Parts: sequence; structure tokens; C-alpha cells
Amino acid sequence: MNRFPRFLSVFSVFFLCLLFVSCAGDTNMADFDKLSFEEKMALLDNSLKRHPKDADLYFRRAKLYFEKENLKEALFNIEKAISLDKTQVDYFLLEADIYFAYGKTQLSFDALNNVKKLDKKNLKAYLKSAELAIDLRDYNRARENLDEVMKIDKINAEAYFMRGWIYKEIGDTVNAVKDYRKAIEYKSDYEHAFEELANLFAVRGDALAIEYYKSVININPKNVSAMYNLGLFYQEHGSIQQALDLYKRVLDIKPDYANAIYAVGWINHVYKDDLETALDCYNKTIKADSTYFEAYSGRAAVYKRQGKSALANENYAIADSLRKIYGN
Repeated sequence: MNRFPRFLSVFSVFFLCLLFVSCAGDTNMADFDKLSFEEKMALLDNSLKRHPKDADLYFRRAKLYFEKENLKEALFNIEKAISLDKTQVDYFLLEADIYFAYGKTQLSFDALNNVKKLDKKNLKAYLKSAELAIDLRDYNRARENLDEVMKIDKINAEAYFMRGWIYKEIGDTVNAVKDYRKAIEYKSDYEHAFEELANLFAVRGDALAIEYYKSVININPKNVSAMYNLGLFYQEHGSIQQALDLYKRVLDIKPDYANAIYAVGWINHVYKDDLETALDCYNKTIKADSTYFEAYSGRAAVYKRQGKSALANENYAIADSLRKIYGN
């Protein structure tokens, strides 16, 4: 009964191998993206044996290695592709990504400059250059590249978001808000722009933060940072039950989210005088993050209320030690 299916399985594998060999030079097969990593590699390896000077095969293999975070092999293959064909912008864009992952920023910039030489209107090259410059806090260089993006595409949401980020970093929150709003004007589901706006308004104590956080959660119902921050905003403005409801949603998605666990503990400690629940939450917070010094302080306060002086002093000492290392 089992021989026939097994024969088909073996035959299928044999047929697939034949297909790899027979199609060795054809890397534009419609089913390529459906293959597993190993199957793709086998196909590309066989193709390269027959076509060792096909730059696109090396490029494809470099992408696969990069996706698997094998930077050494990714770099070797993309450099080989570029040595065979220096006219393809996608090759240099991938090279830039690989060098960026390596932390070789100047080489990454060099690769992006090669893209710009080949295509003066390549948005990806300018955006990647801006992103890299922002990472280095070279905001002048970042702005220069974003200006080029906006000359080519006046409604590029990503460019406005990046420029908004720069304004935020230099303390110009007025212009940051303007650019973040431009970003969501041009891309109505721009999750990160909504979240940045929410955070900025939350710092001000402005109730507009609530609507922006809700927009983030509508776009991405699993964005736990937005849920937590909305809960924190409610908590800080006296809406305790709404805060607890949001913390519960966070913990339903991510049970080890230390900030939310601690917040539930703090509310039970301070607002509800439920020391047992508070202590349980502080313990869970420390389990999730052993450096969370506020949880040690909270646990110490509970122990003190319970008359456990030795445990209280021990936890206060741990909290003080961790605060010196991890405190702001």
C-alpha cells in the first residue's frame, strides 16, 4: 500500500534534480521564489557551473546569503557580480546594505555613490544614504540626500519621516510634527510616523496623543509599544482602568513585556493596595528583565510593608546598584 506513494516521492525528487540541471541557465523561472533556501542554492550552484560569468547568478546568491545573515558569502558573491557587470544599480545597492551590516560605513557610502553615478534619480540610493547618515548623526549629509529625494519626488513619505526624525533629534519638535504629518498625508497607513507623533504629543501631555496611538494600533493591532505608551498616558492622567486594560492587551500578545508587567504591579501597589498581586508582578518583571531596578525598589517597598526588613534592605541595595549602572 505504501510503495506507490513512496515511489512517487522518490521520482519527484529525481525529477526536480533533473529540472535543476536542465534549467541551469534559466534563473528567471517563475517558481524560483517558491523554492526553499537549499533548493535555490542548488539551482544557482548548478547554473554557475554552466555559466560562471553570469553576474546575475552571483547577485541572486548574494541576496540569499544576505537574507540568511551570512555576510562573508554575501559580500564575496556581490563583489563577484560587480566585477562581471558594473552597470547594475541593484548590485551596488545590495553591496551598500552588506557593508552597512558589516559596519563599514564609508564603503557603504561609496557603493551608494556608484548607484547615483549610474542613475542620478535613484530614490533608493538617496534614501539609503540619508538613513546611513542619520545613523551616524551626520544630519547635514542626511538633509542633503533628503533634499535630492524631494526634488525627484515631492510627496515621498519616507523622506518627510526621516527629516521629521532629524528635527526631533535636534530638538525642533514643531518642524518634526509638521514633517511627520506630511508623511501620513502622503502615506495614510504610515505606522511609524503616527507613533512618533503620538510620542511627541504624549511628552507634552496633549490628549492628541490618544488619537495618534489609536491610529497606530488600528494600523498594527500587535504594536505593543504603542499599546503600552497609550496605557502609560492614561495612567499618568488618572484613567487607571483604561491603562490596566491596555497593559492586559500588551501581555496577551507579549507575556514577558517587562514594562507592562511592572506597570500592573505598580498600579496594584499604589492605587489598589494589593500587595500580593504587586509582589507577584514585581517578581515577574525581574524574571523578564533582571536589570529592572524599579521592580527591585517596588519589591523592597512591599517587603517593608510586610515587615520583612532583611529582604527589603537586600532589594533596596540591588536597586541602588542597578540604578547606578542602568539609570538615566
